[in-house]
Amino acid sequence: MTMEYMWKAAGSPAASYNGKFNDVPASADYAQAMAWAVEQKITSGTGGSNFSPNSTCTCGQIATFLHRAMGK
Repeated sequence: MTMEYMWKAAGSPAASYNGKFNDVPASADYAQAMAWAVEQKITSGTGGSNFSPNSTCTCGQIATFLHRAMGK
């Protein structure tokens, strides 16, 4: 998962999962990474209270995530 790689590259900072997404259980291995990405405004999910963790990201989405993570 893209957010998990980015989260680990950022040092795996703590984040609070708020249960915002229907398709991300709090017990998921990637829940902290997803919560961090949302807190950092790197992503806000795919809409309709979904994060779509099993979807493949496009090149454009990855570029957007990296751009946002770098604070540009």
